[in-house]
Amino acid sequence: MIKVRQKPPKRQAESTISLINIVFLMLIFFLIAGQLAPPVDPDVTLAETTEAPPLAPPDALFADSEGRLSHRGQPVEIAAYLAALGAESPVGGEAAPAPGLVPGEDAGTGGPAVLLAVDRDLDAARMLEIADQLYRAGAGKVSLVTRGAE
Repeated sequence: MIKVRQKPPKRQAESTISLINIVFLMLIFFLIAGQLAPPVDPDVTLAETTEAPPLAPPDALFADSEGRLSHRGQPVEIAAYLAALGAESPVGGEAAPAPGLVPGEDAGTGGPAVLLAVDRDLDAARMLEIADQLYRAGAGKVSLVTRGAE
């Protein structure tokens, strides 16, 4: 008996459609979930510094040029802001040290650490008044947020 060798079946060309779909879904996911830091208040123009370490825009308490306070785009009073920071701070156990200051983190003085981002046109006396009010309301540490000079 003569055996006739059959050709192996041709492999179908692999479709790249599934790869394109996966990449597209990943793109959509990262566009939606990609906001890592809250946006800076558009009404506040930060002061510039030349030797500050670069950090992402913070989840800070913003003071505009008139001295009005806002947090995450909403007007806020100092007591309510500190209460919200206290509620967001980690409870129980010690957290790993983070580079820089994290809002709400216990500053080692019994109160939450506050990042204060003031408009560069805000009067210095008003800025000091806000910082004093924060300390009196129970803030452990108040750090001023600036942006690096370009």
